[in-house]
Amino acid sequence: MAQIIILPLYADPDYKYTVTLEGIAYMIRLYFNERVQRWAIDLSYADGTPIILGESLVRNYPLFLDYHIDGLSGYFYIEEIGKDMNETNNHFYEIWKYFRFYYIYDDGE
Repeated sequence: MAQIIILPLYADPDYKYTVTLEGIAYMIRLYFNERVQRWAIDLSYADGTPIILGESLVRNYPLFLDYHIDGLSGYFYIEEIGKDMNETNNHFYEIWKYFRFYYIYDDGE
């Protein structure tokens, strides 16, 4: 059965937090890259050992689905919750306000 974990989004342009996914602690860093005007994601083990660094946070796309990450069988997903596409496109910097962030996996049941 598919499991959906809602992950937090914050107002800061660069932040990280630790979250347990499928029984393993990971550190997620989300940051806005001013140069390219895009959000990026870093995924590390909780001890700081990097797994994936600097990946673009692409909306409505299963992030890391094509990677083999020990301990993770699912993917990350960010979806728009703005009233319309123009609203979310005009406010992409305000990710915490116009988007939801998930980790989705199949628990095998």
